[in-house]
Amino acid sequence: MRRRSLWAGAVWAAFWTASASAAPYTVKPGDTLYSLARSVGLTVAQLQTLNSLTGPGLKVGQVLEVPTVGGPLASPSPLSIPPVPVSPSPDALNLEPVAGRVSRAGCCAHPVWTADSTHLLFLDRPAGREVGMYSVPADGTGLSGLWRLPPTLLSEGSLYGLQPAGPATALALHFGASSAGVVVTVPTSGRDAVWSPEGRLAWPTYGAADRSDWTPLTVLTADPFGSEAKAPSRPLVTVYGGRLVGWLNEDTLLLTGRLARNDARRSVLTVDRATGRTRVLAQGQLLSGVRPSPDGTQVLFRVTLDAAGRGGLFVVPTAGGAVWPVPTFGSGRWQDNARLLLVPYEPGQASHRLLRIDVTTGQTEDLLSFSDKIAGDDWQVAPDGTRLVYLSAGDRALHVLTLPDEGMLP
Repeated sequence: MRRRSLWAGAVWAAFWTASASAAPYTVKPGDTLYSLARSVGLTVAQLQTLNSLTGPGLKVGQVLEVPTVGGPLASPSPLSIPPVPVSPSPDALNLEPVAGRVSRAGCCAHPVWTADSTHLLFLDRPAGREVGMYSVPADGTGLSGLWRLPPTLLSEGSLYGLQPAGPATALALHFGASSAGVVVTVPTSGRDAVWSPEGRLAWPTYGAADRSDWTPLTVLTADPFGSEAKAPSRPLVTVYGGRLVGWLNEDTLLLTGRLARNDARRSVLTVDRATGRTRVLAQGQLLSGVRPSPDGTQVLFRVTLDAAGRGGLFVVPTAGGAVWPVPTFGSGRWQDNARLLLVPYEPGQASHRLLRIDVTTGQTEDLLSFSDKIAGDDWQVAPDGTRLVYLSAGDRALHVLTLPDEGMLP
């Protein structure tokens, strides 16, 4: 099962949060549509629609209908891509016909796949149009609409969501449930939070330190929809100079960091949710590119700035065991539970190429060549493993490539 983290990783989605409980609000000096909308978890467009407003301005003393934060919410619909009333043509967004390109030039960093692998979401503001999350079909057949609603962290399967509702509060949502709105206090407003497959939540809090690589990171967990819903969030583990990666399964979290402040190397480690017990899988001076396999049984990671012979790209089982060195160094993503896609590190080349490596046999195949280079390691594999999207360093547009499917593993 592929894991999603916030925000890179995150998955952005939209839903109507029109409250079943609204209250009059009198506009005060300093209020703006943006600040009011953000405080109750709406977009400016939603707040305007709710109050039949046509312009951006507000007057002191003006009375608005504003949803009550934390009040009962109308049940959100299952995740879908809502079309705009009139779909814009490619010409309206300066989309010249280019093979494999699915967005206009100069936009769209950090695209996110929808769970069904059919569409891509990205933040954009085309000329003359509203800023928002746009959706395009991954096959390049045209635009499907503007994503107008607030960003939300979704769980696998889109059953749960987390929406920032203030500087220190996030709204937990159970899609399709009658008790959709549960306010949970998350000091990062959900920015770095991660969902488990069944709706548990984990997020980091950061302490002060003289050096960034000594910064204490404490992971907290909560169960907003389960039997522990009314229990306060509880700290699970503290590491130093690390990062919360995500859930491997319902009971286990994956993170990086030093277990003690003065440890010489950081660790890739798992944490048991029930006991807080940690298991060190591997260590390295500087860890990056940490990615669990879709089924959570293996972890890919990169080690740099370490002693001679210690650097490289590696795979380690999450149950513990020998670390396997990937034969080629570069940027990797999982295509399925046994195969990696790898962009080799080849400085000086005019374009990138893509390898596929079977981690069970070590067999490597040269899969395809890009027409140019990937910008800033910005590429993602579709959840079904059939395609990948990348941000072109040449035209700064999104391009989609179809991957060979011979011998695709489950």
